Amino acid sequence: MDRISVLTDDLILKILSMIPTKVAVTTSVLSKRWCSLWKHVPQLSYSDPFGGCEFWRASRFVEKFLLLHEAPVLDTLTLILSRNCPPTDISTWISIAVSRGLRNLQLYMYGPCSTPIRLPRSLYTCQTLVSLILQNVVIVDVPLTICFGSLKTMYLERVDVSDDENFGRLLSGCTVLESLIVNFCSYDKTFTVDVPSLKSLLVLDLKPASVQVPGDDDAGVVIKAPSLSSLMISDQFTWVCSLVDMPKLVNASIKLAHSYSKKLAGCLTSAKHLCLCVKSPVDSFLIGVFHQLVSLNLCTCTSHRFFLLLSHTPKLRVLRFQPQGNLPPDLNALERCCSSHGDFPTPSCVPECLISSLETVEWIDYRGTEAETKVVKYLFENSQQLKKMAIRCLPSIDLAEKHKMLIDLASTQRSSSKCQLSFT
Repeated sequence: MDRISVLTDDLILKILSMIPTKVAVTTSVLSKRWCSLWKHVPQLSYSDPFGGCEFWRASRFVEKFLLLHEAPVLDTLTLILSRNCPPTDISTWISIAVSRGLRNLQLYMYGPCSTPIRLPRSLYTCQTLVSLILQNVVIVDVPLTICFGSLKTMYLERVDVSDDENFGRLLSGCTVLESLIVNFCSYDKTFTVDVPSLKSLLVLDLKPASVQVPGDDDAGVVIKAPSLSSLMISDQFTWVCSLVDMPKLVNASIKLAHSYSKKLAGCLTSAKHLCLCVKSPVDSFLIGVFHQLVSLNLCTCTSHRFFLLLSHTPKLRVLRFQPQGNLPPDLNALERCCSSHGDFPTPSCVPECLISSLETVEWIDYRGTEAETKVVKYLFENSQQLKKMAIRCLPSIDLAEKHKMLIDLASTQRSSSKCQLSFT
């Protein structure tokens, strides 16, 4: 007797749940015992992203599975389909799954994002749905009544919901939503994220770097999420603003290629960890003191911006400089927020964090320019609690030049006797 046959039905069902549904169904030929086991698998996973089989075969397989399915709940429905699959069939399958107590829906469409899909109205009021993932889908006819009573996670990638009003309506029914990822392909519209329960928000724009984005004052993101603990926004929107404070914010990453908003900056002051990469000058948006900030990652080291930030972070312990490689190439070295060019105005007084808290400085892709060298030396000479200065040079710098940089920095006087220099 084979080893699997001696296992309990519950354990075998867990095994069948880990393999594609097509494979699980084929186990019915193994023995009488296995004949109906697949019917109790609490999930349906069907994948035909390139249209390898005729759409009628896909429809027949999925419909047969749903009709013969005997588990009390269909926990997960995963559909990875090509554009050959009729939208009406997709809507029907989702509707059946919803009637079976669907908890997780994943719909991935391959090919040009053009054919609209009318999701069944029953989905918009599904009280069992916990997770919703949609990729490369055009959604039309969003109903006025939406109530996702249990939805905690929503992931939208290359999803077109026609306009900002539909997107706002979609979110308005998510009363307990905690995690939202919005990954648009080429959007430049203003849309609002108004979800009081939201804890994590990730907004990305995957438009190719070679495509320029016009500075449209009407394009941007409005955030109304007072419960946020994690916020990440990148990269093509012209402005971002938050209309409410975010007192629970712990992690924030802001990477914008075009401009910034004062209304957002003032809501970030509760963050403990901040990654900042913006084009506009720091003094144009810096509002308030970051009393909780212990880790700061900058892709800018223009000296006046850098020291202005330090003067507003009294408890900073870790400081990182790391150029961002995902900004559009049309921004030259002087315009990019990771530029290290410019004059070095010595601050009138040493920032509080250098005296009492800063312990680690990391610099990625160090080039040894005059401005960079002066910043490093200033940190050496004024950081009284500094324990580690880790510098990793730009890979294109030759060994002789690296050695010259190392000799120069190693000879710099250090305010902290515990400070160690790591130079690679």
